[in-house]
Amino acid sequence: MTEALDFFYSSSVWMIVIIIVVMFLCIGFSFVSPFKNKKLNYVYKIFLNAFGFCFMMSFQFLYYGYADEFKKMCIGKTTICLMEEYERGGEGPSENVCRLHIMNKATGIRKERYYVGSSGQLVGMRNDTLCYFRNYDVVLLDAANLKEIYRIKKDEWGKISPELSVGMESIYSDHDRSNSGSFFVELNCKNAKKYWFDPFSKKLTDQEPNDNYKPWFSDNTYELTVKYAANKQVNYLKDDYAGSNNLKRIVPGYNARNLFTVKDSSTYIDPFFLCIDTVKKVFVFGHYTTTDRKDYCLEAKDFEFTTKWKKTGSGIATDDYNEPKVNVWQYTNNMLYFNNGGFIVAMNPALGKIIWVSRL
Repeated sequence: MTEALDFFYSSSVWMIVIIIVVMFLCIGFSFVSPFKNKKLNYVYKIFLNAFGFCFMMSFQFLYYGYADEFKKMCIGKTTICLMEEYERGGEGPSENVCRLHIMNKATGIRKERYYVGSSGQLVGMRNDTLCYFRNYDVVLLDAANLKEIYRIKKDEWGKISPELSVGMESIYSDHDRSNSGSFFVELNCKNAKKYWFDPFSKKLTDQEPNDNYKPWFSDNTYELTVKYAANKQVNYLKDDYAGSNNLKRIVPGYNARNLFTVKDSSTYIDPFFLCIDTVKKVFVFGHYTTTDRKDYCLEAKDFEFTTKWKKTGSGIATDDYNEPKVNVWQYTNNMLYFNNGGFIVAMNPALGKIIWVSRL
């Protein structure tokens, strides 16, 4: 049922057809008096008119439709969670809409989708336990079993600690350290004090936490970097201008020049990096086929810059409602997970083999 509603709400033609058909049916049936009692007929007609009006307005306010892109991805033991944000309302009055998608990691099948207000955020994930914001509420969710563990509203922090009873000035996810493996909610109190809250242990501290680093890939599009500690990282690859604002070369970073035995003179339109495997000696990057960025090419090369495989975004997954683009990606356990517009793709990056593709 959800898939059908997503299709209809994503197609302006079908939306108009359905609205016209339902409105004509409601108007037509409103001329019928099925009851002998006049009051019942009056109530019946009011109901039909109200139903037609609510149905028409639902296309403005209900939260169906295909995803276009995503803000953040978290990968757990058996699940993948993605936060989506888009604007509902067109050229008239509009509002931000945030939706949380939860997928089965092995199959790519969506387990559930939640509407999480106008300012949803992913804080982080440990195993299959996810912390996210639903507007100003901090929620801890068992993503594997789709069971809420707890929820803290903006005016309920005093129940966590008397120190927080003064009230909150602002609450947000501490994104600066989230990629280090440490996940905290930063609390700015009205008494001008700052606290950090670990949503998984429920520990509260007024001392800025130390980062507990594990190796992670930078999500910068212009360099392929693995960070091991606050001041320790390896810059494997970076882009370099080739006499044009758009055309760039891919060159080794300072710390990894010994891994690449040749130089590549090829140039690409705004290349972006996804992952590197130093054991199998292959890296994956994307670049756009035209300067208007209507489509991109995903490519894998070995450390001698020989192309291993190549795929276009539209060739990986596409439909009439999708614009091929990559916004979020993660490389974990030798698997690359990334979005292609509103699709999520699981891929073996060394072979270029697509394991599954899912439309959200």
